[in-house]
Amino acid sequence: MKELADDLRARRARARGMGGPEAIAKQHADGKLAVRERIDLLFDAESFQEIGVLATHANIAPSMKGRETPADGVVTGFGRIDGRPAAVIAYDFTVMAGSMGRTAEVKCNRAREIALGKRMPMIWLIDSAGARIQEAIGSTFAGSGFLFREESIMSGVVPMVAAMMGPGAAGTAYIPALADFVPMVKGTSHMALGGPPLVKAVVGEDVTPEELGGSKVHTEISGVADLEVADDRACIAAVKEYLSFFPTSNLEAPPVRPCDDPADRQDEALLDVVPDSARRAYDMRKVIGHLVDHGRLFEIKPGWRAT
Repeated sequence: MKELADDLRARRARARGMGGPEAIAKQHADGKLAVRERIDLLFDAESFQEIGVLATHANIAPSMKGRETPADGVVTGFGRIDGRPAAVIAYDFTVMAGSMGRTAEVKCNRAREIALGKRMPMIWLIDSAGARIQEAIGSTFAGSGFLFREESIMSGVVPMVAAMMGPGAAGTAYIPALADFVPMVKGTSHMALGGPPLVKAVVGEDVTPEELGGSKVHTEISGVADLEVADDRACIAAVKEYLSFFPTSNLEAPPVRPCDDPADRQDEALLDVVPDSARRAYDMRKVIGHLVDHGRLFEIKPGWRAT
């Protein structure tokens, strides 16, 4: 039994090592945190419970024989954020570019199922090249499409957040389009159904990933994303702040924070901000800043900041 227990511990350690030290170092060099570092920032200390840590690829393609894919490139599980439960699906770019394998999608299906059944927020941390082409063959891979149905069912039931912390291509690019809140990390994240090589092959144009689907494109033009943030840490902070305004599900009331800003407070400064003529323009942000508690305003716009 001791040998078996030691073997289990060793396998778990290999899985939690993700793509290995070199792949993690490259992730850091690209300005990104590793997937498990992101999860540590997202959840309360020692609250995260992982499912499927020993998962690996489906072993259906000759090119995958003998290859290890720790956690099959996606970390799934549950924990607490500011004391409240939440579920996560976090793609690991250090393992085959965070691609969507068959086993990985079984894990994701289970995480979504439990999130809906237990009525807890569903969070995606997306850093993925999309479908794993070695396994994206045959009718069984169509099961990955269940995520679109389940996102539609979860809409209005639990908060859904898709944080773009790297690329989101093909299958993983659909997830944010159906989510409630989509922050994007400036410079390292982009979202598109196909990459620059595909654009070049089809229409003959040379485009960069940033031009095709970077944070500026999706926060200012397409409207798919809601927020541009500076880095991974700011992205996780924005996710946690967003969730703090919402109930865990539609069966609960939103959380109430204590506040000493009087509800009947009047602000004479508004008389100078709002003009007496309907023909004159004024800055609505200034109006909101005077109305909210202690002027604490979180703007959902490119260059997100708290004031």
